[in-house]
Amino acid sequence: MQLSKIKWSIILILTFTIYFASAVYSEPAAGWKGYGLFNISGSKTTIISEDISVELHNDKLTYNGEFLIRNYSNDVIKASIGTPAQGIEKITFVEKNSTLKWKKRSHGSLQNEFNIENRTPQEEYWYVVNLTLNPGETKLLNIKFDAFQLQEDPGSYTFTYFNDRKLGFSNQVEKSSLYISMLDFQPYNILSLQGVKPSEMGIKGDILLKAENMDTVSIKYMNTEKVLMDKLLSSAMYKPREVALAFNGKNYTKASSLCDEYIKNPNDSQISVEDMQFIKAESLRRLQNYEKYLLIVEDMDYSKLYPLELKNKILMDRMSIYLEQQNQEKVFNLYKELEVETSESAGILKNWTESTSVFGSAQINKDNLIKQIQEIEDTVDQSKPKIDQLIEKAMAYKYTPALLFLAGLILGLSVRRFRIKRKKKKSMYIYRM
Repeated sequence: MQLSKIKWSIILILTFTIYFASAVYSEPAAGWKGYGLFNISGSKTTIISEDISVELHNDKLTYNGEFLIRNYSNDVIKASIGTPAQGIEKITFVEKNSTLKWKKRSHGSLQNEFNIENRTPQEEYWYVVNLTLNPGETKLLNIKFDAFQLQEDPGSYTFTYFNDRKLGFSNQVEKSSLYISMLDFQPYNILSLQGVKPSEMGIKGDILLKAENMDTVSIKYMNTEKVLMDKLLSSAMYKPREVALAFNGKNYTKASSLCDEYIKNPNDSQISVEDMQFIKAESLRRLQNYEKYLLIVEDMDYSKLYPLELKNKILMDRMSIYLEQQNQEKVFNLYKELEVETSESAGILKNWTESTSVFGSAQINKDNLIKQIQEIEDTVDQSKPKIDQLIEKAMAYKYTPALLFLAGLILGLSVRRFRIKRKKKKSMYIYRM
């Protein structure tokens, strides 16, 4: 009996020990924070340069970094370097085509060995490798990993890098370059930018930044269509889910028809009629039925869309169609509508369209648009008969209404006088037998 009690006591102790150990040392459920490479041991090595390539896709990112590390001292140095483990998966360290062994170490163990306080951020776990450098030796270290980012607002994510470079940590670099590639890039999906200008974003969402001391780079983005589709798929009603499945399956004819059915009989208070109008319109646009597409979106109440950023997508798609139709007047009016928008995402879209070769800065520039519209009007005027042009010029003269009134008055008096004379002549005539 006593032996059984002892066994149960040991089991309980082990259970609580494992529980508390996992609670203390479990990795926080948070995404990647955009940290670089840190000199954890504080050795006399210098990171000469870093070339970072990052590929973004919603909540996932792929990181590929090359770091040139040099030992400027006259001694052989063993350097322990690494990066916080938060949000990282499948990491590899490579030097001269050889994969280096890494260790996942706790902040506490690194503090005890290297006294890293004030030299590194206080992240719980770190991936660490050791490098041995001879006097004056330079080594090229390649780091690759996959990472995930936490969702912020519904469906939005923020990529951040270099935000800790001015805090005095041991991740300082003499020269930096950052190349960002955004999969499925659409400019209307960019919600905010820091350290990047809209004009620096390429047609495919590629960004290349180079600087000796680079400031924080931050990009907040959202797949607006996916956010709407996810909302429909989570609906308690069957019809919205059916619409989303048809649209995601690229059966746009069916999706359009299903949207008509829902618009006639909406049954989910969380999904607006405008959301279904958008899906119907977008289905028609993808079927290249631009006339019906424009009939829907030109009169749509954008304020009832979810998410609201879908408005930016509609504005950009309309602009593309108007440019294809060579309808400069509608392009200009749409540009003015985009110009008065106050949201940061609309400003980013406006600046991007002005700089990208897709639309052509000459076509989007409002001064050029005004000039083109005036030229079109002048061409129309020249094609009119001369008599019509003279009439239009006469009507544009500011005293024309007064002159017309005076001429009408004179004509009226003349007609009246002529009639009076005729009456007088008739009354003087005497019929004689």
